[in-house]
Amino acid sequence: MSPRFVMISRWRLETTAERVWELLIDPTEWPAWWPHVARVERLANGDCDGVGSRHAFVWRSGLGYGLRIVITSTRVEHCRELEGIASGDLRGLGLWLIDDASANGVRITHRWDVELSKTWMRLLAPLLQRVFARRHCAVMKKGALGMARRLRCRLSEIEDWSTISAVGDGPAGR
Repeated sequence: MSPRFVMISRWRLETTAERVWELLIDPTEWPAWWPHVARVERLANGDCDGVGSRHAFVWRSGLGYGLRIVITSTRVEHCRELEGIASGDLRGLGLWLIDDASANGVRITHRWDVELSKTWMRLLAPLLQRVFARRHCAVMKKGALGMARRLRCRLSEIEDWSTISAVGDGPAGR
């Protein structure tokens, strides 16, 4: 049984929801501002809102291993929500939420509810699950810093939470 990882990252940026949205909706540009994204390939465009779009991601962990993940967009609400189902080295559900935090900023929340697919990761998960969670937090922090740099705005807060369980049901949305 593979452990289930539920990881939540929250960033507060002094910018607009529209500017954040423009970065998030085009994952092929993520490698330009997110150092841990090695490559993104568009596999399908989806409908006029982007539902059904598919992207193949190659992520760098920073510890010598990489992850190949295909994300299919399942829900898109302009300037508010992006949701997708992940397959590949991780399986599960990812969700981006954008909320107006104040008159001069937004709060961005990313929820990642996944299980491991790579054999070596599943086998070593009992020993390395906290390392995997910490690496996720480090990758997300670099994403927050990169987004702020790209948008030329102030990043005023980063928060991360993770829960790890050996739940057999798997991530929601599968």
